[in-house]
Amino acid sequence: MTAGLDCQLTDSETSTMPSSTADNIRKPSRAPLIIGGLIVLAALLYTAGWYFLANQLESRVATNIAAFKQQGIDAICENATASGYPVRVGLDCSRVGWVDQAKGISITAGSLRSAARIYDPLQIASSVEGPATVSVPGVPPLDVKWHSLATSIRLDKPLPKHLSIEGSNVMVNEREKPGDPAALAVMQTGKLQFDASEPQMDIALAFDRLKFADNVVFNRPLPELTGAAEVQLANGFALLGKPGRDLSVLRGQTGTLRKVDVAFQDGSGISISGPFSVADDGRVSGDFKVTLRDPEGVAKVMQAIFPEADNTISTVVQAMAFVPKDESGAPTLPITVKNGKMSVGFISIGRLPAL
Repeated sequence: MTAGLDCQLTDSETSTMPSSTADNIRKPSRAPLIIGGLIVLAALLYTAGWYFLANQLESRVATNIAAFKQQGIDAICENATASGYPVRVGLDCSRVGWVDQAKGISITAGSLRSAARIYDPLQIASSVEGPATVSVPGVPPLDVKWHSLATSIRLDKPLPKHLSIEGSNVMVNEREKPGDPAALAVMQTGKLQFDASEPQMDIALAFDRLKFADNVVFNRPLPELTGAAEVQLANGFALLGKPGRDLSVLRGQTGTLRKVDVAFQDGSGISISGPFSVADDGRVSGDFKVTLRDPEGVAKVMQAIFPEADNTISTVVQAMAFVPKDESGAPTLPITVKNGKMSVGFISIGRLPAL
């Protein structure tokens, strides 16, 4: 009897004693500390890498500026500082500029801010503060102001794949007439874009409410304009090696006017599209479709610009009543150009000047 009681007590005491397994379960885990340490280490390595890239960027800018200076070009990026930590890397300058004394080109502006995402360093976005001073041959010195001016570029070799420039509330004045309230030109919004896939290049332009001062263009008063253009050049890369700064650089090019459209304030407008080529002597050839939205409205605008051609413009508008219409009901005229000579069917209507 006593032996049985002792056995029961021993079993009971044994069942209440903590086991070594239970002790192990209750010990605090070291996993959170290890994970936390790894996170801190990764952050330190990332930070060190970012500052290394930032230092390389600042050094590269200084090297490039020095290289341009040896070529006689004063490239300006004052107080160049890397920025964008932690998810971007970019460059800030308190003032930027480009001065080429040999070519007589000088452009200076305010601060520059540019940045690229760490995971996509070839796509760079930037913004520039105004105003800017511009001097180019054949044009009076200009002051340019804007509300916003932004660029986007996709780097690639040998040349960028994509470049766009977009601005809003742009105003251009002659620098020598700072007190003149009439600006040479104002524009509400505008965008210029290049997309390249060697050797092809696509160029797109769009602007809204562009107004030139009277007699600035063609020495004639022009109405407020809104427009867009999309041009594809089959060998656009060849333009980059040409020294010319006028339309003569297009000699030897072929391409397509996907859309060239100009609209006037009353809703009327002109649209041109079609393939073209430019011979080595600058003569243009192509097959174009010219569409007039509200021909009477277009005639009024053109007669105000070219009053000496009043009768000719009226005759053309009357003839548009008999030409085919597009899906919107606007008359569309097919025009063939061969070596600069324009014709509608077998009727010659004039000659384009050589580019």
